[in-house]
Amino acid sequence: MRWRFRTQTSLRIVATTLITVSLFPRIALAENEGAKYVFPFAKVAVQYPKDHLHYPAVDVEGCYARILAPTAGVISQLHRLDKWTPENDSPGTRGGLSITVQGDDGVRYFFSHLGRIKVVKNQRVSAGDWIGVMGSSGNARITRCHTHMGISRVCPLAEVYLLQGEIWPQQYLDAWKTGKQLSPRKEIAQLEKKDPLGCSRSRADSAIDGTRSS
Repeated sequence: MRWRFRTQTSLRIVATTLITVSLFPRIALAENEGAKYVFPFAKVAVQYPKDHLHYPAVDVEGCYARILAPTAGVISQLHRLDKWTPENDSPGTRGGLSITVQGDDGVRYFFSHLGRIKVVKNQRVSAGDWIGVMGSSGNARITRCHTHMGISRVCPLAEVYLLQGEIWPQQYLDAWKTGKQLSPRKEIAQLEKKDPLGCSRSRADSAIDGTRSS
């Protein structure tokens, strides 16, 4: 009886070990699953400062660089016409030609002052897809050729101010440029928890200014 007990116990230990070993690769894979990120500028060397005027965003310089989708998602908003005028200088038109990618990671990526748009609204894109070209539309006509990039939460309705930028993109651009898969999702989630009314407040400000981002 003692021998049988020891044998049964040993078999249980072996079975448990085999199950654990067989499951471990799946667990490890699940922990590593997630969005793919790429540096969203190509063909032309670009540079960008570590700061931005008034709010978190980045102005990337490298005229005629290709703009790429930084991650997989859907083109949620487009501005195909440059309606900005110096006399009006509306916040909703300053960006000129612009593209918004709503990432599968739950983060919104905004690119403005484009010279060309290569996608359509509601089009699905993958990380690295060519979506536009850097240009001088909007108020970049009187400043310089560049692309404004903003990263923000996804809002259910059209608004302007959060769309233009809510967290600093530089650390993510630096990471993606070297191939590091750093996601802004955690920072955006923390921001949403800290400031849950951001979308409605931005929409109210947009209504006061008479602007829209869609």
